[in-house]
Amino acid sequence: MIAAGGFRDGRGLVAALAYGAAGVAMGTRFLLTSDSTVPDAVKARYLAAGVQDVIVTTKVDGLPHRMLRTDLVDALERSGRSAALLRAFRHASAFRRESGMSWAGLVRDGLAMKHGKQLTWSQVLLAANTPMLLRAAMVDGRTDLGVMACGQVGGLIDDLPSCAELVERIMAQAHATLGRLPTLSREHSGAAGGRCAPGVAQRAGLADPQ
Repeated sequence: MIAAGGFRDGRGLVAALAYGAAGVAMGTRFLLTSDSTVPDAVKARYLAAGVQDVIVTTKVDGLPHRMLRTDLVDALERSGRSAALLRAFRHASAFRRESGMSWAGLVRDGLAMKHGKQLTWSQVLLAANTPMLLRAAMVDGRTDLGVMACGQVGGLIDDLPSCAELVERIMAQAHATLGRLPTLSREHSGAAGGRCAPGVAQRAGLADPQ
């Protein structure tokens, strides 16, 4: 089992291992590295965001998505049904031109997505051209026009290490955290609790099993 969501450092890794996970997945943390190929303008927008700038919205396609607060997301959050439908139609028109799809194809895909779901037509249209919205921000760097998926930890990240530097840092933090666990366990759980640290370390490959 791989734990995902909210991980960015060695303390989180150790916590996940203690709960029985085999490892952690870190999307936003690896996105914000010097090796990441997203445009610098996108990275700057993420780094400038605080925790309050990461929100959960259902306005894009009816499903809850955690995203950075952008001009588009703010507009969708404020829009009534008519304004949302108009904006969705404009985005769908742009996506149709770029993808070469026909209006009939968009409507057919929209009907398939709408089936069995309580979605408005604006959400259906936006869902149909979500690839374009992601590309606008994450590939073209147009953070004012697209959507930017983001874990809650995005508001806590303020640097761009390389992937190698990030992994080394996380492992060092994990070692340091594991080194403190026996003391913490004795203080809070007694001697029996102190035996948890070696097991966690062995599962993580952080310590010699011997």
